[in-house]
Amino acid sequence: MNKFNVDEILNLITENGFADLTGIISDQQIDTINDKIKPAMDQPHSNGQRGYIKQGCQRYLADTLSYGKEIIDVYTNALLIEIAEKYADDIVHLSNYRIYSTYPSEDFKMWWHLDNKIDTYDFKNKAFIQQVVPDDKGLIFLMYLSNVVDGGVQLVKGSHKWSRNHNQESFDHMEDEFNDQVVTFNNCRKGTFIVYDYATIHRAKPYHGGQVRTSMFGQLSPSRMPTGEPILLNVRDISKLSEKQKQILSFGKDPTTLNWPIGDINAFYQPVESTPSIWSKLKTKFSTNH
Repeated sequence: MNKFNVDEILNLITENGFADLTGIISDQQIDTINDKIKPAMDQPHSNGQRGYIKQGCQRYLADTLSYGKEIIDVYTNALLIEIAEKYADDIVHLSNYRIYSTYPSEDFKMWWHLDNKIDTYDFKNKAFIQQVVPDDKGLIFLMYLSNVVDGGVQLVKGSHKWSRNHNQESFDHMEDEFNDQVVTFNNCRKGTFIVYDYATIHRAKPYHGGQVRTSMFGQLSPSRMPTGEPILLNVRDISKLSEKQKQILSFGKDPTTLNWPIGDINAFYQPVESTPSIWSKLKTKFSTNH
């Protein structure tokens, strides 16, 4: 029996900017997803090897939706889509998506930001460009794939009601003004599932030690907004998709940007030892053995 009331969820998002849908995805499905992605999350995506793309203290799974229909079924969950389409008053599509792990860091601090914006990739300057669209109205979900003690998502309650009055992406400079409205999802079990208006100001709480947090993220945008990122599927799964799922995954439409992030390949390489250094070690080895 479905324990969620769609009207109540919509009222919560309208009032607070977010709602808790924990339980919408079963523990068994989450365990299956974790099993399928684990090898790839332990190796870099490079030179034909499928794995993660590194960005700061985070690892992002490349070709996210190709690892199993269990992942596709989260992004196209019928209840989630019903809520998103009623909230946006339009059909929706998956415009951005990630599975990623965040590692504790002394250096990285995510900025307070919103996501009612259009992303495009500037091929000439090799950079992503963001254009804030105040009237854009859609939903983001974040689901924990691991137990989270610290470093959880933080949302500014009610900020979706006023953030659209500011034509900007970052809100760090206003933190003192909304600090008493911050809701933090720490000390939460895997399967925690938060859905929020993507004009809600949010970030991941900075943390300096403890456990790695692995999460799944998806942005559902109305049809009037651009397609978004490319979606790559395994042919194994295509014949099992419903027409509704194909709509959500933008079948037959060109993407309007690239997948984010695009990592720096140098981050994966160790400094190459010079020939004199190698020769010095060989001389030491032979001197010792002979």
